[in-house]
Amino acid sequence: MKRLVACVVPAVVVGITLRGQQDPDAFDDARATGALQRVAAVEEIRASRVLCRIRPDGDFDSVTVRLHGDNSRSIAFNGDVSGYETKVRCLGGPDPQCTAVAAQREASSADACPPCPCAGIVGEPAGPYSRQVASKLNAMCSRDGSTRILLLGLGCGELASHVAHHCGTTTEIEAVELDPRLPTLARTYFGMPDSVRVTVGDALPFVLAKRDASGGGDRYDVVFVDCFSVGGQTPEHCRSAEFLRAVHALVRAGGEVIQHLWHKDDAHASVAEEFKNTVALYRSEFNCDGCRVSEKSVGVDSVDTLVVAALPSTAGAS
Repeated sequence: MKRLVACVVPAVVVGITLRGQQDPDAFDDARATGALQRVAAVEEIRASRVLCRIRPDGDFDSVTVRLHGDNSRSIAFNGDVSGYETKVRCLGGPDPQCTAVAAQREASSADACPPCPCAGIVGEPAGPYSRQVASKLNAMCSRDGSTRILLLGLGCGELASHVAHHCGTTTEIEAVELDPRLPTLARTYFGMPDSVRVTVGDALPFVLAKRDASGGGDRYDVVFVDCFSVGGQTPEHCRSAEFLRAVHALVRAGGEVIQHLWHKDDAHASVAEEFKNTVALYRSEFNCDGCRVSEKSVGVDSVDTLVVAALPSTAGAS
């Protein structure tokens, strides 16, 4: 089954470090901390309450949304009970409608899920890579003028909600999500505001159509790519030369393309080689005057990497 959404591994060690610059003592401490966090994540899931479980639908896995004691909500796919993909904490205590939900409620669609309003979000994004990306996006929107952000892979809207809350009306957020259930869940349970515009569809056709329709005039300050299928695998069309060329064309001078990738996956040996090839494609496509491509590993014991392609601020750079 397909699942081209954000993939947040529970209890990944916090901190962004450049690869190859890791302190051995910090590495051991991070491993120990990560193990404790994983145990805590399992216990937290066991103590949570299921708000809605959506049955598998065609190419899409089952989805489970849980309510936690601090009024945070998490989402997991394919019956996972050992962690979660995304977690958002909502303001205040749970709305009475949340606790009125019958346990283990199963639905055939997102529209059939019972209500549990989220009046607003508090705190930082749950995943280390999400926090790093949110920090970069928040810095972008603090500049003078309006900011346009394109998210290729919405998930349940954790990043979109946090950035919309921080940046306010000066920032336009647009997202593309393949799974049609997730935008509804994002608004029902995870506090994603209506100001976030969502297109249900696949990333490659969207960016190609956007590039061709705009003629280079409809550009973004940041394009964040977060497309996964199974485990750490990124679909080929979300890391192809055609895809990168189209994304490059959609970024303004001084803007950035950020892609979340796994650099290894023990369950899928091909991921390591695909990661290297994707980075090489980035360096080839963004081999322009003043362009920079960098890799940032998310934590010392993490499989997550952010590939960042930055364009120069010179007007008309390409």
